[in-house]
Amino acid sequence: MRIWTNEQREKQSAMMKALWKDPNGKKYHGLKLRRTPNCPDCGESDVKLFYQDNRGRRTNARCKECHKKYCSKRWHSKTQEEKQASRVHSMYGVTPEFYLELHKRQEGRCALCKEKPTTKRGLHLDHCHATGKVRGLLCHSCNVGLGSFKDNPGLLTQAIQYLRS
Repeated sequence: MRIWTNEQREKQSAMMKALWKDPNGKKYHGLKLRRTPNCPDCGESDVKLFYQDNRGRRTNARCKECHKKYCSKRWHSKTQEEKQASRVHSMYGVTPEFYLELHKRQEGRCALCKEKPTTKRGLHLDHCHATGKVRGLLCHSCNVGLGSFKDNPGLLTQAIQYLRS
């Protein structure tokens, strides 16, 4: 949801008032709203052949068939590591190349337990929450374990002493 400032709201209002005063602008705006958009790949315009929300509005630019082909080419052909690298990039701003290099250096294993991940989640990017510095890639169990101790070495030391007693 976009939150507008008063300045933005006034600017938009003035722009729309000018548009509706101009007869040609009003006509163009109305046509623009009624025009049925086409699929950029095949040119299909029948809304029934597109994915729709519960109000019947299109949710994708491409029709269902072209969308499936597009996803197969762009996403489903990637390896699990490449998909994880893309997610990490969008979440933490780390480049996919950096993630893949780290994955290669660790030989696809967790930095702590040295096991290969058994879940579809793959390896998680472990980083310091205070500095943002990347420490390595962890399996889900090790990542959750460190998170439970709130990245506090003192708590981890106490846990180790507890386990040894």
